[in-house]
Amino acid sequence: MFGTLKFAAFAFVICLIAANFLSGGAEIASRRSAQTQAAPASAAPMRAVLPVRTEEVRIPANRMGQFSADVEVNGARLRGMMVDTGATLVALSYEDAASAGLFPAPSDYKYQVSTANGVAHVAQVRLNDVRIGNIVVHDVAAFVGERGALSGSLLGMTFLSRLSRFSVESGALILKQ
Repeated sequence: MFGTLKFAAFAFVICLIAANFLSGGAEIASRRSAQTQAAPASAAPMRAVLPVRTEEVRIPANRMGQFSADVEVNGARLRGMMVDTGATLVALSYEDAASAGLFPAPSDYKYQVSTANGVAHVAQVRLNDVRIGNIVVHDVAAFVGERGALSGSLLGMTFLSRLSRFSVESGALILKQ
């Protein structure tokens, strides 16, 4: 943790120096060119190396070893959504889909999926965006269960496979964009 804070402070100072340079760059450059005639051909320009920003979310396992988190779907906050690396797709309960502004027609529930409670009918939808912490994935394939078909929603591989990495480490699911 302390190492991360030191790195963040270092990156912040570098960004401030770069911002200062860019805001007064023309004036400083003209003064420098007047003071120094020509730089030797062997002198390479100095470049600041800025850190690459990596979006990461850590979700601790509950007592049963499962991972759940608050997730925003199309801007609607869905509380306690199960994050399931073994699920093929993102599946929304009828109620969560309605909260996210998704209202499939009755004729859209033409697909069958196997759930822990048996076979359920679902409708295929596209989610504009799915946000978990500071990670956002756009245009995510998902299914919506008929009213009462799914007891909860889950975040499966149609979301997780779009991340650069996900892994379980030290009792937490780590997601990286």
